[in-house]
Amino acid sequence: MQTFVRWSGYALIAAGLLTLAVLAHPDIFAEGFAGPSLTWFWSVGHTAGLLLVALSLLGLAGLAALHGPRLGRLGALGLVLAVVGLVASAGLLAVEALAFPVLARAAPALLDIDGPLAGDATFRAVGAVALLWFVGEALVGVAVEHAGVLVRGTGWLLTVGALCFAAFEGPFVPVFGALSVVVFALAQGWLGAGVVRAAGQTDGTLSTSRSRRSAEMR
Repeated sequence: MQTFVRWSGYALIAAGLLTLAVLAHPDIFAEGFAGPSLTWFWSVGHTAGLLLVALSLLGLAGLAALHGPRLGRLGALGLVLAVVGLVASAGLLAVEALAFPVLARAAPALLDIDGPLAGDATFRAVGAVALLWFVGEALVGVAVEHAGVLVRGTGWLLTVGALCFAAFEGPFVPVFGALSVVVFALAQGWLGAGVVRAAGQTDGTLSTSRSRRSAEMR
């Protein structure tokens, strides 16, 4: 179990690094979807986003395993919301990575902000559900801070980073959007490092306990 927790920490660190790629994402409200979908970054960046989702899910699983019941009901709610949001995000990222470049060449009008696809109520509803990722992460951050397993401030940074990302990067707010990406990336990296450290400390405690039991048996 501790090996799984440790690797989940590494997954969170990697997720933080991948989050920085969002800094290169074009402002769709200014440029639309069709033009940016034809650039090299679009497919690569959104495919990397799918990897980010997978790493985040692994990281949250390890975080839950590390804290156990100490996360409480708030943490459990946060985990559920984050998972739902991550799954919705994965669906959007897959469509954007694979379908948008094809549509941008064959029928660019479909990708207009208010067009038949991007303007569709169902598509936008899935986008709204995807925001639960950040709401869930914010709640998990509060729960982590209250649990007191990791270094103080780790959970608060995750909460602030997640909320700022949703508030500023989602609408592509100048300057604040970029800053929120960096803060959220740092929060994930710091959280991951804390999980790895905590897993190592637990391993050391288990090894010491086993050594003592072996000595007592002798």
